[in-house]
Amino acid sequence: MKVKYQIIIVGSGFAGLGAAKIVSEHSLDILIIDENIHLGGQLLRNIEGKPGNGSWIERDRLESSGYHIIEQIYKRNISFMKRTQVLGIFPERCICVEDSKGHISELKSDYILCATGARERFLPFKGWTLPGVISTGAAQILIKSAGVLPARDILIGGSGPLSLALASEVLDNKGRVISVLDQNSLSENLRILYVLHRQIPKLMQGAHYLARLLGAHVPFRSKVGIVEARGSRHLEEVITAKLYSNGTAIHGTEKIYPTCSLAVGYGFVPNIELPQIAGCELTYREDMGGWVVAVDRFMETSVKGIFAAGEVTGIAGAKKSYIEGQIAGLTILHNVGIIRDAIFEQRVNILSKQRQYELLFGKFLNRLSQPPSGIFETISDDTIICRCEDINMGEIRRQISNGFMSIDSIKMTTRCGMGNCQGRTCGPILSDIIAECAKKPKSQIAPISVRFPVKVTRLDSLGNIE
Repeated sequence: MKVKYQIIIVGSGFAGLGAAKIVSEHSLDILIIDENIHLGGQLLRNIEGKPGNGSWIERDRLESSGYHIIEQIYKRNISFMKRTQVLGIFPERCICVEDSKGHISELKSDYILCATGARERFLPFKGWTLPGVISTGAAQILIKSAGVLPARDILIGGSGPLSLALASEVLDNKGRVISVLDQNSLSENLRILYVLHRQIPKLMQGAHYLARLLGAHVPFRSKVGIVEARGSRHLEEVITAKLYSNGTAIHGTEKIYPTCSLAVGYGFVPNIELPQIAGCELTYREDMGGWVVAVDRFMETSVKGIFAAGEVTGIAGAKKSYIEGQIAGLTILHNVGIIRDAIFEQRVNILSKQRQYELLFGKFLNRLSQPPSGIFETISDDTIICRCEDINMGEIRRQISNGFMSIDSIKMTTRCGMGNCQGRTCGPILSDIIAECAKKPKSQIAPISVRFPVKVTRLDSLGNIE
């Protein structure tokens, strides 16, 4: 097995594809690593390998170009490791990977691009661990990857445009959307018009989703939150309520929805674990999704030779990711002497201006996804916070009152964050809880610590590293 490459790209979403498209035009030794069987990330996760039905305007253009880039990449001299997870990045750009057969090996590279994307942010409520309650992203994966609806009838809640996108996809696949519940007010959502005057395709895409819902007579309710999910062995009904501005429920406005499927989503947080273990500098940007990897204008991190692009540097969508991937690819080509200074500066300047427009859009979306200020005070003590270790809100509150004011200290005293997900789900939740209960700025609450291996693996595999 080959162990040395000039460029290793971790992640094949739009950031990874943007970089691969640029660097693969030249005779370089390139490896792309991805945990999935198909390239393209979440947006191109389609069982037919082509743009989905009903996807048009901006999204259709992105999907079509993405599938075309994938076709180009497969024809070029690039190596691939699919269904492979990266367990750590070490000094001298050494990467430890585990393939689909459980074999662990070490690879080295002159340059590494971390295009590890993002994951969904969760907001706990009583009953959120019941079978039938899933994230909006998980529902999309079922539809795109397997052609399966979560249920024939589905209730959608949370915040952000992903709810509208999912509702449209459910309808396109002959499902029924009971209602779309948005925790933000209509006026808050309409503020998007201020940032979309230069992004007409995105505006028309949103209008298309709304028209699709109106045409199917799907109720859309603003300033409504999920209070509780109920059921004996699985989800049977969902209790909702109108919300005050601080996120607390207005008594007397409760409504019961009988349903066996609830999809909820509250925005995204960057997957910073690999750059974090590599020693890359992090910075807190609430308007970009929380803790992100700090990069310069050329997408290089604080560790020489390691680049980051896409949602890991800030949540702002596929186009921003694609632009940053191209910038990283151009920078690597410039560093190896393939692109001259003048051409390099010209192309990076053009891409950087385009990136700024996408960052403005991302800042608005991240503000919409922020949990309301008083929402965590309403969470009951018996509500589970860490699903892996079965730690509830009452235990978290006790530890904070005992003086444990960091994620890692609560992790040590409760085991919260020590389960299979290694804090990916409960880590951001803990940060929000500590900030609210301890009255601390989120920028002063460090992200959960990471150690090798950053992904769950077998002990016997670790004992046989090649």
